[in-house]
This record gives sequence, structure tokens and C-alpha cells, in this order.
Amino acid sequence: MGMATFTDNQDQIRKEFTHLKSIFDKTNQLLTPNFQLLTLSMGMSGDYPLAIACGSTMVRIGSSIFGGR
Repeated sequence: MGMATFTDNQDQIRKEFTHLKSIFDKTNQLLTPNFQLLTLSMGMSGDYPLAIACGSTMVRIGSSIFGGR
């Protein structure tokens, strides 16, 4: 699971999500027996659309569903 910096700066968040996606892709290219990453979890209620655009396959949107703590 990756989380971006807590900021309103969308460019910073995009940069961090893109970096996480590149790490995910590079790791998946390793020729290791019985190993394959299937899920890239990044993005939460405040930034999930951007996370999905950057390649996230799982987001956490608990506060959007249940409200704040």
C-alpha cells in the first residue's frame, strides 16, 4: 500500500503515485519463481481518482463511506 503526501498539491501527489507505479512495474519484471504482484494499492478518499489514473488497482475510501473519525 502506498500513500501520497498529505497535501492539496495534485502535481506532488501525481508524482508520488507515478513513482510507486514504476516501482510496482519494475518489481513485476523480476524473473522470480512463484512471485507476481497483482495488486497496487494506493489512494484514499481524498485522492482516489488520481490514484486510479496512475494505475492503482485498489483504493481505500473508508471515510467517504463511513465519514470522518
